Amino acid sequence: MKRLALISVTLVSMLALAACSNPTKKAEQVTMDFFTALNAGEYEKARSYTASEQAESYVGLAEYFDSEESEEAKAIRAKTTSRVTRTEQLQDTIVCYVETIEATDEPDTLNQKVLLTKVDNEWKIVELPIK
Repeated sequence: MKRLALISVTLVSMLALAACSNPTKKAEQVTMDFFTALNAGEYEKARSYTASEQAESYVGLAEYFDSEESEEAKAIRAKTTSRVTRTEQLQDTIVCYVETIEATDEPDTLNQKVLLTKVDNEWKIVELPIK
């Protein structure tokens, strides 16, 4: 009887863990880590979350503009916040919609669509529109 109870508890635990491994949550975390790295000026770290030339070009463009920014502009960017507002799971991809708000007196809001796919069993960003 104890053996049956132990097996039952083990199965329930495994099912609970499987239910918690939500792919959209993992993709959202990768997206947030990417934008946090971009806002902090950590471009190599941001590149580690990408898996396409287009996404790497986006990081390269941000890095280029960063080199042209004043120290004041860099400080404002460092206080910029991003958040995932919505997520859609398609067959083998996940789309995260991200809202980025600048930390200025008159904040600009930028809404972006980020496409992620699994590469080597990890979610990676493969497409960001360049605006």
